[in-house]
Amino acid sequence: MENKVNPEPYQWKEEYSVKISVIDDQHKKFLDIINELKIIINSGTCKEKVSQVFFQLAYLIDHYFIKEEIYFKDLKYPHFDQHKAQHNAFIERIIQFQKDVENNKPDLCLEIFQFLENWFDEHILKYDKDAVEYLRAGGLN
Repeated sequence: MENKVNPEPYQWKEEYSVKISVIDDQHKKFLDIINELKIIINSGTCKEKVSQVFFQLAYLIDHYFIKEEIYFKDLKYPHFDQHKAQHNAFIERIIQFQKDVENNKPDLCLEIFQFLENWFDEHILKYDKDAVEYLRAGGLN
């Protein structure tokens, strides 16, 4: 497996915006975590610094996922259970990555990076964007 990634940081683009500031702020933070992971991978400091990534992800999960789920539940989002299940699958994968760190799994930071990048592309830019339309229709902005 290649142990370097494109060093160019991801930049927030207006097209990523869901027009709900609290959610956009969390999505920007998610990009910051991905960018930090790029630096860690390219500097070869995964073992020394991966715990920082887990700390930031734990904060994001604790503050963002729960807040988003509250919004969806309060506004009776019809696909709430599916959305929560995706969040739970994300959390379980992060827990598995933490176990992989303890087991010194090779190329772990690259695997985490690819997982987070895919989550940003598939969940945040596609699924969340569609789901947030429901929140906006319910008056959240």
